[in-house]
Amino acid sequence: DATMAFYSIVTANPAARPALATKLSKIEEEADERYVKLIRKVSTTFITPYDREDIYGMFEILDDVVDDLDHAGRLIIDFEMLELPPELAESAKELVKMSEQARDATEYIKKPNKMEKALFAINDHENNLDTSYRRMLRNALTPGSDPIQAMKLKILADSVEEAATKIESFTRALSIAAIKET
Repeated sequence: DATMAFYSIVTANPAARPALATKLSKIEEEADERYVKLIRKVSTTFITPYDREDIYGMFEILDDVVDDLDHAGRLIIDFEMLELPPELAESAKELVKMSEQARDATEYIKKPNKMEKALFAINDHENNLDTSYRRMLRNALTPGSDPIQAMKLKILADSVEEAATKIESFTRALSIAAIKET
């Protein structure tokens, strides 16, 4: 939900972005509430199917992804970024694909071959996002560019990149937990 909400912000016209950013913030608040409930549930469960620390770590990573996306969405509004580079939309689209793959990977936890394919797919999306990230920075830092706008874009792009890295980390943590328990 958070990646789709962020994609909506990036692809919307500037007038619609504040309302969409508010929607993303509500998703982040809901994610925080779920995080606390899940931590309580795991801590009060006598036996868990996976190591508690692995579960806690995965919850933490997912919470961080949503926080990073909420932060990035707010930056677009707070920095008053009316015109966004097309690479940012490409990156947001890759984040959506990564999150879908990560969701699917949770269903593959008992299917090592499918889990491996999901890991490779997420890695491919992350590599595509890295390419967009570098292109966006290269374009923002061309001679004659506005340095303030370049700084704003760099801060925003770093938040998006961090979210992508964390989605990849989540899937790897999920894979490691599955391997440990087989």
